[in-house]
Amino acid sequence: MTLNATLAADHIAKREAATKKLNALQVKYGANLPAGAKDTEERLLTEIANHDKAVRALVGNAVEHERDAADFNNMVSLGARQRPDSVAERSFDDVRILGMKVSRTETFSFVERSAEALDALDTGNWNPAPVMLAEAPNGSQLIGRVQSFTHNSTRGYVPVVPQLEASITGRNSELQPATLATGKIGTFETVKIAAMVKADHDHLQDYPQLEASLDAALLSALGAGVDDVIVNGGTDGDITVPGLLELGTVTVAAVSVASVLGAVARVKTARVAPDTILMHPDTEAAFLGSIDGALLSKLPEIVAIPSVPADAVIVAALRNTAVAMRENLGVASATDHPDLFKVDQVALAGRARIGDIVVANAAHVQIVKPAA
Repeated sequence: MTLNATLAADHIAKREAATKKLNALQVKYGANLPAGAKDTEERLLTEIANHDKAVRALVGNAVEHERDAADFNNMVSLGARQRPDSVAERSFDDVRILGMKVSRTETFSFVERSAEALDALDTGNWNPAPVMLAEAPNGSQLIGRVQSFTHNSTRGYVPVVPQLEASITGRNSELQPATLATGKIGTFETVKIAAMVKADHDHLQDYPQLEASLDAALLSALGAGVDDVIVNGGTDGDITVPGLLELGTVTVAAVSVASVLGAVARVKTARVAPDTILMHPDTEAAFLGSIDGALLSKLPEIVAIPSVPADAVIVAALRNTAVAMRENLGVASATDHPDLFKVDQVALAGRARIGDIVVANAAHVQIVKPAA
């Protein structure tokens, strides 16, 4: 009988992985295993037995009756040397999410992800949160268009630009301090935007490619969440931040070529150049079907955001809009929650903090929408 060494090595490698998990479980809890851990112990014991059975079947009845413990250990060593590519040789301590080690906890406890490398395995191109969210695949479409001011404290800050007017003054005009507008720094509380996902423990350990996919998914979700707050604002129950729809100037009208052109004109009348038109994707499709190509080329760029109401459009000079964001993203993981532990899964999360959207002049953000 010819031994299928590759298949045997696969079973042996997976048996080794299950044995390591079983040992770690018994070291952690000793004889007092909680209910979820007991279920995991039984599953691991069954898995080990199944792999033993499969190996015995591969090597034939003779090996099943004649081999002793030393023979089996020799075969384990042989299998380890012939480990197939499908099973990665790394420990769970090597797993990273957004470059940070996975924490063995029952619930999320967020730790901030610095833009600096944390260790030798932290090889990502990390940047401040606004940059990471803007550069993520399908990430934020707006954070790179507004002015973002990063901070590392609980409260964010944004320079509040005063609205000034210039005029001819006389040669000997006296300074009247009481009539001057004030430039200042506005400080704002932040709301937290979080994205969460779960994955199989073994998949995370054995397939490093999954880390990159989960990193991209978390950053993309956070970027989209930031866009939604910029457009609509939001609240966590304690802190409320306004969005463009609340801060801009509203003109009651249906969305049409004429009403959009009117909004563009009103932004220009406020002495700034509009740079962005925000629409719902369905509204964008209808609008593009109704406008001449030559005219379209003269308009600001249209950005489709699903959280913009389908019956509204925002025409804005987003360069004159500012937002405060926490510089570092928060990262969290949970491995020992009972509902996850018993099915050998891990929960992972990313979090961003964003403060008030600040508009220098409400006329810089023109909103067209029908009457309520």
